[in-house]
Amino acid sequence: MNKHSEIPNRIKQPASCCVYCGKGYKTRTGLDKHIVLCEVIYKTNKNKNTCTTSILDEEDEVPSQRRMYQIILELSQKCNKLEQQLEEVNKWVVKKKKKINVLEWLITGNSNPAIPFAKLLDQIIVIEEDIEYLLHNTFIDTLGEVFSRTIFQTNDTFKYPICAFVQKPNVFYIYDTNREYEINQPEQIDKKEYIWKELTRENLIKFLNLIHRKISRALSEWKKNNNERIKSCDSTSNLYDKTMIKLMGVEFKQDSTLSRIRTMMYNKMKTDMKSLIEYEFEF
Repeated sequence: MNKHSEIPNRIKQPASCCVYCGKGYKTRTGLDKHIVLCEVIYKTNKNKNTCTTSILDEEDEVPSQRRMYQIILELSQKCNKLEQQLEEVNKWVVKKKKKINVLEWLITGNSNPAIPFAKLLDQIIVIEEDIEYLLHNTFIDTLGEVFSRTIFQTNDTFKYPICAFVQKPNVFYIYDTNREYEINQPEQIDKKEYIWKELTRENLIKFLNLIHRKISRALSEWKKNNNERIKSCDSTSNLYDKTMIKLMGVEFKQDSTLSRIRTMMYNKMKTDMKSLIEYEFEF
């Protein structure tokens, strides 16, 4: 039996097709270069399938020096081609992993919220259920509940003008007024009215004080609505007094208090930037 008879589609293939794998070529030169290696691969696979210990069958001829030279040339060309392809892939990977500045990305990107940070307070409404929660829990836990119900209840990282990222723990970025725009508005028409910036400690404290004021007003409203119960029930009266003391004892300028609130906010708000775009971020 002819040694090529095991190729099922050999007879159907034209002369420009490989007798070992059936791959077609437009030119005879290309086919000859392909067969040099394909024949070796075919014989190796055949011996593996038949559990033959020797690489060569008895009827196989050892390739001549010229044929060995052709095999080496073909392998060298394939190796060079693979090296070039790998180099291109590595260039692409390096380019994709280039470092960029987060603030620059936020400013130049299309991630601008509908409202600036100064208007965020309007989105935070304290309701009676929040006060009921405050009566039996800490102020920080209550603050977390208020935030979760209002500004943190979204999968859209940039719906609200404040965000945080896994890559920079306990740091917040806000979409806020551009001071250069305010100062130079008539002359600097290219300046943006609002830009992304890092939330400073001072501005975070101001923001928290405004939320604290809202909660205090809501507690006063709760007292007004439950005045009769407070007067007639000692336990309710004591609960209200303790809640007032709890609320008035909050001091955001204390490092321990501010640190706990910052951590709570960050854990509820943080987003992995790598889930948004495939870059390593520089902070």
